[in-house]
Amino acid sequence: MQKEPVEAIEEISEVFKFELWLRFYFIVEEQGKLLISLDDQVLARMEQEFGHLASVASSLNKIELNPSVCQKKIVEHLMDEFEGKKYEIGSIPKILDSIAFKTEIQLFNTWAHLHEDHLDKTTLGFKKWIELYNEWKKSESAEKISLSFSMRDVGQDSGTRSKMTN
Repeated sequence: MQKEPVEAIEEISEVFKFELWLRFYFIVEEQGKLLISLDDQVLARMEQEFGHLASVASSLNKIELNPSVCQKKIVEHLMDEFEGKKYEIGSIPKILDSIAFKTEIQLFNTWAHLHEDHLDKTTLGFKKWIELYNEWKKSESAEKISLSFSMRDVGQDSGTRSKMTN
């Protein structure tokens, strides 16, 4: 099992976390379609505040959303931003498939779900989300949840490899 660099996991998972934050606060329904609705001023502020993450917002803005569209836009962003630039060619898919990355994303999604009522009371900035998440992540309950995800993923990964070699 290859261990991925902590920095790479953090940077790549940040893109997924940002996309969840966008959907949480900026999703609207228009004519039966779900989409993120951001005006030009908000996008400009995001570019100043979030740098490359603002292009994720721009790419998802005012298009019909579904899981495959979101995933496609995120992966395109990761490839444009990191592949062959910050990380070696071929490393992004490996990171996305790593247990450490999957655990981090599952843990973040769990945190958002568990704290949905609090997060929904007022629009919190993305940096605040990350701050609150990182605080929660240090808790004993979060560590147990993280361990549970990791153990499950290791078991699934081992089962997949066993089937592939049989």
